[in-house]
Order: sequence, then C-alpha cells, then structure tokens
Amino acid sequence: MDEKRRSKVSEVETDKQARVAELYKDKTLTNDGRVQRLADLINARSEEVELADLINTRSEEVAVNELIQPIKQAQSQKRKRNPTRAQRISEMKVYLMHQGCYKSAQLRGMTYDKIERLYYRIKRYVDKFIPMVLL
Repeated sequence: MDEKRRSKVSEVETDKQARVAELYKDKTLTNDGRVQRLADLINARSEEVELADLINTRSEEVAVNELIQPIKQAQSQKRKRNPTRAQRISEMKVYLMHQGCYKSAQLRGMTYDKIERLYYRIKRYVDKFIPMVLL
C-alpha cells in the first residue's frame, strides 16, 4: 500500500509541475492571477493527497477489522458460557451482603446450598417490594 501511495503522490506531483509550467507560459496572466492559480493548484494537490490518505486509511481499517472479527467472535463465545460454581457463590454472596444486610463473616462458612437458599429467599423478598406512590 505504501508503494501505491508513493505512485499516487508522484503522479500528482508531475501533474502539478505540468500545470505550473503552463501557468508561467501563459502571457495573458498578471502576477496576481498567477499567484492565485498557484494557490489553487496547491490546495487542489493537498485535497488529492488527503483523499488518497483517507482511502488508504479506510482500506487498512477494513483489513484490520477482518483480522480482528474472528478474535472478537471467539471472545464473545467465551463470555456466553455459564458462570462457574465459584463465580455463582461469589455473586450470591455480594447480593446477600448488599441486599440482605449479611456480613462476609456470616456467609463465610456456608455451603453452596445454604447460600443459594438464602439468596433466593432474599431475592423473592426484594422482588415483592412495591414502592409507595407519591401523590
């Protein structure tokens, strides 16, 4: 891609030089007119180079996305797995500490089944809560 960019820049450069030579050969232009046309040529060249850079950047982004997409899909598949037993215990303990006002020391010696029973009991209690309607 770097060679393509170089060839594009060299084509634009030779084209610009040809246009500048035509400007100096044109005897009908005043110096101010020449300066204005040169400024227009420089602006046009910079726009062409910016466009070429934009096209290169977009094509590189597409290539990178094509490489990254399978990796992202594999990572999302890993995320879709069910949590392990230890992760579930940890999540339930955090919920019980926040919603059920339990301390970490109270939950420390409990088995998975006891924690699960407590978790579902507190969860039902929280889910049944009906907020007061303010009038």
